[in-house]
Amino acid sequence: MHEIAGNCHMHTPYSDGIKWHQEIAEDAIRAGLDFIIVTDHNVWVDGVERYYENEQGKVLLLVGEEVHDMRRNPQVNHFLVYGAEKEMCRYAPDPQRLIEETRLTGGHGFLAHPFDPPLPAFHEPDYPWLDWQVEGFTGLEIWNYMSEFKGHIKGKLSAVQVALRPEKYIMGPDVQVLAKWDELLAQGKRIAAVGNSDAHGQTFSLGPVRRVLFPYEFLFRAVNTHLLIPRPLNGDVAHDKRLILDGLGRGRGWVAYDMPHATKGFRFTGQGLNKGVMGDDVKLDAGATLQVKAPTACHIRLIRHGQVVAEAKNDRTLTHIPVEPGAYRVECYLPYLGKNRGWIFSNPIYLR
Repeated sequence: MHEIAGNCHMHTPYSDGIKWHQEIAEDAIRAGLDFIIVTDHNVWVDGVERYYENEQGKVLLLVGEEVHDMRRNPQVNHFLVYGAEKEMCRYAPDPQRLIEETRLTGGHGFLAHPFDPPLPAFHEPDYPWLDWQVEGFTGLEIWNYMSEFKGHIKGKLSAVQVALRPEKYIMGPDVQVLAKWDELLAQGKRIAAVGNSDAHGQTFSLGPVRRVLFPYEFLFRAVNTHLLIPRPLNGDVAHDKRLILDGLGRGRGWVAYDMPHATKGFRFTGQGLNKGVMGDDVKLDAGATLQVKAPTACHIRLIRHGQVVAEAKNDRTLTHIPVEPGAYRVECYLPYLGKNRGWIFSNPIYLR
């Protein structure tokens, strides 16, 4: 398997971002990403998908869409669409139909920032997912950097403090998101996970001072999605796009906070009657063997349906032999700037 890293939630001036595709691609190249997916609000931009290159490298830029009902107040139920190849906002008023139409296109749909907090000090409402009766979506955005940032804001002063040094405050996915994910997995559903920046390039003004608080490049070095793909990217856009979208749809990877330490090289594998990686089904024999390998020593937790079934502290590996079927996922925590922070959140291996 070949590892790639990307970011799948960001915006341009077509909606509410400050940089165009070329500029964003250059930031992604500097951050060392292999792919990005631009997801402007309720608009699918045709004609910009391609490899962008400069003297530092190249990145594949793909286009998706962040769909939500503009007529609904507040505008909850944001839905990330990848691979639909057409604009999907016409279906926004009916979330279930939006999910179904996305699947009919062959695309994948993820519920964006499902437990997004409000910002009362700035009169900004929350934008969570409310219609949990829906079925058939691909997965959840379990870690949205900007959504977590909002959760640390108690007033205008704290907004400045957090925005000027966000790495001191960012801790991990919202516990409500993880609990909901585990709840859905316990119901036998296949729910993939992604983690993203939600980059807009927000600016802050205080008198004559104007500063971009969350540059795209900074965010691209923080919360990302890593994928394991069966063949390397070869520079052909159609070929590489299929590999990326298939990896996202299958949950073949993990959500990573790459700022404290690179997560490259993380692996979570299973072996029973067959072998598998994240996103795969592994058939139980008398049991199965699940193995975790982390790039550096950390606190590793193996979780089944919300319960920790095995853990290793200050270690790089964990091996566990479960006998119960279900969805098993991994969380890794790492000390950074004086606190133990979320670092890696794997997609599940499904023991059947």
